[in-house]
Amino acid sequence: MRITRKGIIGTAGVTAVILAVAAGLAYYLVARSFPDVSGTVKVQQLTNEVRIYRDEYGVPHIDAQNEYDAFFAAGYTHAQDRLWQMELARRAGCGRLSEVLGEQTLKIDKLFRTLGLSRYSQKLAQQIDGDTRKVLQAYADGVNHFISTHKGRYPVEFDMLQIEPEQWTVENSLLISRLMAWEMNFSRWIDLLLAELVQRFGEEKAKEIFPYWPENAPLIIDKRYKSKNIVQDLKPFFNAEGEYRLLMGLTALECGSNAWAVSGKKTITGKPILANDPHLLLMLPGRWYEIHIAAPTIDAAGMSIPGVPFIVAGRNQNIAWGITNAMMDDNDYYYEEVDSIRLPTLYKYNDKWMPVDEIIDTIIVKGSLPIALSIYSTHRGPIVNRIEPTAQNLKSLVSMRWTGHEISNEAGAFYRINKASNWREFQEALKLYAAPALNFVYADINGNIGYITGGKIPVRKTKGPTMPYPGWIDEYDWKGFVPFEQMPYVYNPPEGFLATANNKIIDDSYPYHISHHWESPWRSIRICEVLREQELFTIEDIQRLQLDLKSTQAREIVPYIIHAYDSITITDPDVKTMLEYYRSWSYDMHKEDVSTALFQATITKLVYNTFYDKMGDQLYGLYDTLASTPLSALSHLIADPESEWFDDWKTPEFETRDACIRKSVSGAISDLKERLGGELKEWQWGRLHKVAFRHVFGANKILAGFFNVGPFSVGGSHATVNVGQYFLNHPYENTVGASMRQIFDLADVNHTLSILPPGQSGQVFSKHYKDQVMLWLNGGYKVRPMQINIIESACKEVLILKPDK
Repeated sequence: MRITRKGIIGTAGVTAVILAVAAGLAYYLVARSFPDVSGTVKVQQLTNEVRIYRDEYGVPHIDAQNEYDAFFAAGYTHAQDRLWQMELARRAGCGRLSEVLGEQTLKIDKLFRTLGLSRYSQKLAQQIDGDTRKVLQAYADGVNHFISTHKGRYPVEFDMLQIEPEQWTVENSLLISRLMAWEMNFSRWIDLLLAELVQRFGEEKAKEIFPYWPENAPLIIDKRYKSKNIVQDLKPFFNAEGEYRLLMGLTALECGSNAWAVSGKKTITGKPILANDPHLLLMLPGRWYEIHIAAPTIDAAGMSIPGVPFIVAGRNQNIAWGITNAMMDDNDYYYEEVDSIRLPTLYKYNDKWMPVDEIIDTIIVKGSLPIALSIYSTHRGPIVNRIEPTAQNLKSLVSMRWTGHEISNEAGAFYRINKASNWREFQEALKLYAAPALNFVYADINGNIGYITGGKIPVRKTKGPTMPYPGWIDEYDWKGFVPFEQMPYVYNPPEGFLATANNKIIDDSYPYHISHHWESPWRSIRICEVLREQELFTIEDIQRLQLDLKSTQAREIVPYIIHAYDSITITDPDVKTMLEYYRSWSYDMHKEDVSTALFQATITKLVYNTFYDKMGDQLYGLYDTLASTPLSALSHLIADPESEWFDDWKTPEFETRDACIRKSVSGAISDLKERLGGELKEWQWGRLHKVAFRHVFGANKILAGFFNVGPFSVGGSHATVNVGQYFLNHPYENTVGASMRQIFDLADVNHTLSILPPGQSGQVFSKHYKDQVMLWLNGGYKVRPMQINIIESACKEVLILKPDK
């Protein structure tokens, strides 16, 4: 058949029309779920009229006459913008993904059924105080009103999976809180890593590459434990978690955050300024939901978690607060001696045989028969490595104790924080708090600033690093928790400021073990040196610090790179040029900077050349799970030019530190040539270092263009205040960064600065799906007022919820 140009054009025209119609239909199907943000909605449950003002970025300001109505409206707005995100998290935490996704998520469901987050949320619901329960119920009522009145208009993800959202409950909100606590728990990974390092290299060598090993803190390893392979024994457990993280787009362990407060004596206004930017996975939708909830007895604004009504980091009329991960060691593993690996009924404990608790659960699987799951537990907690059929071949069973399985009242804590008016009330609220362990930074309108560790610190036998313990004795059981009155805190420090960047909380004189893993101190060093060097600060100064890209890590490491060539005749012109760049470098890691690209490529190769030949794929991958650990270890090792870690075990010669550095530089230059081509002066950091906000559905290549946002060039690194973390083993995509930024001016309730990437809405094609990305990329902020007259004049969209009596 002869194909003419006219025929091609005609066919293309028909195709274009079909595609246009299809696109229009797709947009209609998506857009029909967009929320009504203006007009009037009649609601039976309300007592008084509620007004929901939306600013130009879709942030709701709720003006209500009582708390029930206010939190009802909070639930309604969360559902308007984030219902799919809430449903997905609820199903994951309950272990019910397979009901809609089939066998591919069966391992994930087995993991969360074994952890029992849903069962614990039911227990928590029975224990919380009445006031907190009323507020959570009001929130659930608001979510459910939206669900019941929007049938056929749910977000497109529901249509694509052909499911509908279930009614929301108080237990669901508590579940979401526990799920986030689980995702922010690092110690289960650290215990596993440390055990493998000690088994592979011995205690002394492991100390050298585990940067925060306390002085005089030996490990106590039972002789029966030495023959066990903890990585292999816990493989089913971590494989299931890996699949969960992959499904949810949690490709990196989320680590790092910044929070600091400057007292009134160091500000132009005489009132404190508090800044906070939690570093979490950059994803779609974002982790946070910005909201302002006002009623006669509460007036709080800031960042909430979809599914939970309270402000987690924010301010009210009297105080402001921010959070960072406390990096607490709140999880331990125990090898159990049981009567049967396959069907355990008894476990040995202090020379007595104790009954193993068993729960038989059923998992509904789409397109398949239901699956029965036996969940075993000891007095410490669930046996976590017997969740897959392959686990029946294990030689050992491992139980886990975690503070997230303790009865506590985080919802009640945040409810009271949202209403607190001073430091005493703030402290009283935190007495209810357990997990995840957080650093809380505080400031108030009276000029005070403070810090307190929030969470439960287990009391253990020793202060040393924790590894899987022998479970057949009580020697390593927790002896309770540190009393709240003995938790680390500081109030109005003489320096006039305080800061936390996931660095070590307190020195080793503290009588209890908090953690043996902290983030590298580079960010905290930079924050503190800036706060010390200036007498008085403005809001603009704090903005600049929050966006700061100077690397104290590079300032520390680059002299060693330069020194490695001191006695060498350099023949490679690119190496000569690189050293010239380094000698004139300010250590600012802007996306346009060439020195940054050279340094990051070199440091990535240096970590690989130092550790990979000794560790192999599995352990090196585990070591890179928390990228700060190998980077911190490298900073520790690099001062010793003869460290055996720099030697390549695969060659007969002994390689020194300088030889390893030179090898890494050559490898970095070759890698950059391959990736970027052209001349060295063109190798800008932003050409390598990019961020993309990914949706769960964006893993599908066909859907990626609709659901994902990016990539965009960005600056920063693991070590900068404005963080730009990437996997060392898979460089250089920026996976973890500032998930939101807030700056609170305690002199002006109407001058909070905030930014929430990529946007307020979780609904694809919504104008607020990605409308904050460019602002975030360019270091911009929005202004969030709290006074109703300013809100009314600034917000063009007003939705009125009216009692239908």
